Amino acid sequence: MSQVYNKTPLLRHLFPGKNLPQVFLKYECFQPSGSFKSRGIGNLIQSTSLEIQKNSKKSPEVFSSSGGNAGLAAATASKMLSLPCTVVVPTATKLRMVEKIKATGANVIVKGNHWKEADTYLKTNVLSNIDKKLIEPIYVHPFDNKKIWEGHATMIDEIVETFGQQHIPIEKVKAIVCSVGGGGLYNGIIQGLEKHDLATKIPVVGVETLGCHVFNTSLKMGKVIQFEKINTIATSLGTANISNQTFEYAKKYNTKSIVVDDLKVVETCLKFTRDSNMVAEPACGAALHMGYNMDILEKSLGKKLATDDIVLIIACGGSSNTVQELEASLTELKNKSNEKENYSIFHSLRFQLTLNN
Repeated sequence: MSQVYNKTPLLRHLFPGKNLPQVFLKYECFQPSGSFKSRGIGNLIQSTSLEIQKNSKKSPEVFSSSGGNAGLAAATASKMLSLPCTVVVPTATKLRMVEKIKATGANVIVKGNHWKEADTYLKTNVLSNIDKKLIEPIYVHPFDNKKIWEGHATMIDEIVETFGQQHIPIEKVKAIVCSVGGGGLYNGIIQGLEKHDLATKIPVVGVETLGCHVFNTSLKMGKVIQFEKINTIATSLGTANISNQTFEYAKKYNTKSIVVDDLKVVETCLKFTRDSNMVAEPACGAALHMGYNMDILEKSLGKKLATDDIVLIIACGGSSNTVQELEASLTELKNKSNEKENYSIFHSLRFQLTLNN
């Protein structure tokens, strides 16, 4: 058993509807930090610190630059391994998340308007000033590191093991659905499938929210695209680009991509919360949306799923939102949607009147 992440439940979930395939959720909310990030980031920190302790007299120290689930995962893993940790978070980070990170004992610095600026500050102002004679820094990128992908891949080991124990044929699995931000989770899933010779047999479907759909755009453009601006409620998915490895895997295995707008994702989060008594943040809600809208998934896969087929959804977890915040976001998004609709109707009528005159 790992020191830094948990083996999580893989449970059947009954979504509303008739003649649906069987849906299993991988509940990553039960990780020490509340999200799947504990696997990859925990693996990075644990394995690197062991290498340092084995080969050097310097003391390992952790440095992260995420105000989201990655920063909390880094701080949580550091606490579990008794390592000092510094997390630089951007000014947009919610106070509740800052307090959660501080509660682990980590040193928190608030700098920069977004992740890139926080990361730049970490590298130029924090890492450059540590005593390199005494400290060996462990830099924690939110998603782009082979050791992170290696850690995320362990969830596929657990899925294969669980199905084996329950005598469920792995051939019945027709899709794995996951949310995609920078691609760390996706890369880990692919590597786990490769390990079990399943990467060409089980398609992976990546889901993003509109406004940070850089994975979808990169696949359409045939190259890795960087967004200048991120505009989505699913802040945990909000990265300007995917990793190069993510793009290469997606091309190799013909990965499908689905984009869902913020309003529908928030509605899904609240629906799932009511159905399960578990709060889902929008980054997780993007993947869960496929459970409530199987027709969208079937269209992406290009086939109708039978009632004995299995769909796996990675419920990636997260600590970014409360129910009250989700409800407030829903109201705000509905108001914006109504404003856009009224604007469109007004200009349509105006155009018709112009033609009539």
